[in-house]
Amino acid sequence: MFIDFLTPEVFDAIIITNILVGLLIASWRFKRDLDRPLPDDAPEWTLARYEGSITSSSSSRS
Repeated sequence: MFIDFLTPEVFDAIIITNILVGLLIASWRFKRDLDRPLPDDAPEWTLARYEGSITSSSSSRS
């Protein structure tokens, strides 16, 4: 049969690789969501917090 190579160890390696790739993609998407600017209809308190974090991070870069 064509899947004779699929021993329990190989199957476990495929599953672990799949989980690691999924976690990598999820963390990349989460970071991308955090870096995106807030929408125009966001509440005032979030806009104030967002503006404060931009000014503090931009002053720390220089």
